[in-house]
Amino acid sequence: MEQRSIFYQLFRVVRVAIGLAVAFPFLVILLPLWYVYRWSEVLAGRPKPDLPWAEVWPRKRQAAEPPSTRTPTESSRAAADPAQLPTGWTREPESFSMAQSPIPLPAIGGVALVTGGARHLGAAICQDLATLGYRVAVVYHHSAAEAEAVVAAIEAKGGVARAFVLDQGDPTQCIQLLQAVEQLWGVPDLLINNASLFAPTRLAEASWEGLELLNRVNLQGPMWLAMRLGERLQKRLEQGGAGGQIIQICDIWGERPLAGYTAYSVSKAGLIMATQALARELAPMVRVNGIAPGAVLPKMGEENFQKMLSLTPLARYAGPEAVLNAIRYLLTASFVTGEILHVDGGRRLL
Repeated sequence: MEQRSIFYQLFRVVRVAIGLAVAFPFLVILLPLWYVYRWSEVLAGRPKPDLPWAEVWPRKRQAAEPPSTRTPTESSRAAADPAQLPTGWTREPESFSMAQSPIPLPAIGGVALVTGGARHLGAAICQDLATLGYRVAVVYHHSAAEAEAVVAAIEAKGGVARAFVLDQGDPTQCIQLLQAVEQLWGVPDLLINNASLFAPTRLAEASWEGLELLNRVNLQGPMWLAMRLGERLQKRLEQGGAGGQIIQICDIWGERPLAGYTAYSVSKAGLIMATQALARELAPMVRVNGIAPGAVLPKMGEENFQKMLSLTPLARYAGPEAVLNAIRYLLTASFVTGEILHVDGGRRLL
């Protein structure tokens, strides 16, 4: 019996020694560091952090106390009175719900206005939007016959479309276009600024008028349409209507210069910044995003197109479907604004 007692005492000593060995780093190193951290938080004007052991002991003690004897903590008082929160802090809502959204989001379908909608990518966009239930304003500049062909193709499948002419470099025509579409169908729910002018700028041959034309068509026109549509959507919202959205067709050459196309690159860089600035200015009633496509249509000539494909990490032809899928994503991405969605197969990475 005495021998068992000796072993028991020895076991207790070893257990205490192990406990001290485990607790020593915390007591000697971590605990002083925690007090330094607590002191720095106080100096910064933030609330004092709770003591490390407060996560266990106070909760047990409060659970044993009747509600009437508990003392409200600083955090509970702040939760009851937002004025008690530290400067710059806001209390998080207790729950989130789509029903609490202050802006009624339009469902897919409505009125869509697509510039440059008569040919190439624009024509594909118009026809795809019609399949989603949009009434589509097919906007063109010189391609009247092509625009009417797009309208006919949409109507043949049971859709609704109308062709409108626009010189995007003329601010008066931009306003007249919005008025004409509004009189026909109402304020557009969706604007896709697709039209642009892709022209070289050789320094020795550059003219002031050429620079002005590229800037008016690729930057000022889309901006003006977006700003004026934003005003109309804001008025509609004040009357209990829905918000809307704008999608700009940008270009990777607005993020990195294309040799020989200085003015074009500059105008597209401005459009990217305009997309982000308008996303902030028009929020929350309008979402504004951009799409920067890569090799989706071989309109630059077969040789140049194949060269671009060879410089694309995914190294394949995507087709307009890649951009159409990106547009469909943005139509339903209700918490996305100010983004430039790159649909270029990784071309910008090289």
